[in-house]
Amino acid sequence: MEEVFTSLLNGAAIAIPSDDDKKDIKSLMAFVERHGVTMLSGFPYLLAEMNHLDSIPRSLRLLISGGDVLRGHHVDNLIDKAEVYNTYGPSETTVCASYYRCRDGKPLDDGTYPIGKAVLGAEIKILDNEGNEVPKGETGEVCIFGGGVSNGYIGDYDEENKAFVKLPDGGRMYRSGDLGYILPDGNIAFLHRKDTQIMIYGKRVEIMEVESKLYQCSGVEQAIVRPFADEEGLSYMIAYIVPKKNDLKVSQVRRELAENLMPFMIPEFIVKMPQIPLNSNGKPDMTRMPVVMKEGKNYEAID
Repeated sequence: MEEVFTSLLNGAAIAIPSDDDKKDIKSLMAFVERHGVTMLSGFPYLLAEMNHLDSIPRSLRLLISGGDVLRGHHVDNLIDKAEVYNTYGPSETTVCASYYRCRDGKPLDDGTYPIGKAVLGAEIKILDNEGNEVPKGETGEVCIFGGGVSNGYIGDYDEENKAFVKLPDGGRMYRSGDLGYILPDGNIAFLHRKDTQIMIYGKRVEIMEVESKLYQCSGVEQAIVRPFADEEGLSYMIAYIVPKKNDLKVSQVRRELAENLMPFMIPEFIVKMPQIPLNSNGKPDMTRMPVVMKEGKNYEAID
């Protein structure tokens, strides 16, 4: 929706790479150069691969990241080579609801870029559980208004969740289920999903917080943390990391994590990966990630 219609309606041509063109970053950049591509829309992991290249095709002037959290070190070498925008928006609001021009700012203390301000025709508010707008700087749910908000789910799927709210003026609001807050300059900072907390030893652990701390470890290039549950229903975490160098030791990672996290927040298992496998949507493919088993037989990942 975002790439196809906005491009065609504004007179741009769309260059769609084949699977062979996308087999690795060099093949993709060759495709970009061959077709004179000026704008590239992708996921943070794609930009992170481009970030390691000595150069990118001269035709590229705009790089758009979406679909996942964009971190500073994903694009720190790309910022001066092309415009980089971080975008945010669920499918329920016609894909893109906000954008942030990375060159105009800097990553937040947790290493992530803000998701910016609402696109034309949309409005974003940070609300509490009662639907009241919270003051700047306070955490609440990201709620989206405007013509892009869809009519709801087929079959009244949302009857209990009430993600879509009918407004007195006839409009609709979508409760995204994401938490965030408004920065002093009016941009929005994304925190995490409302439902990504788990309980370990009776204490709440926020998965995204653990993942952010892993990214701050000196020898870690990429990191993903996922919760699992054993047959007793007890949660534990597995961290998948791509090291900057092959000689990275797990003990080193644990020592650095211990400087910022309580012991119960440190993943029980850390798996070193050559790369993070991605699915066709550009997101981590959990079906191709090894699972370290604890006692019990129920080892389904918690989404």
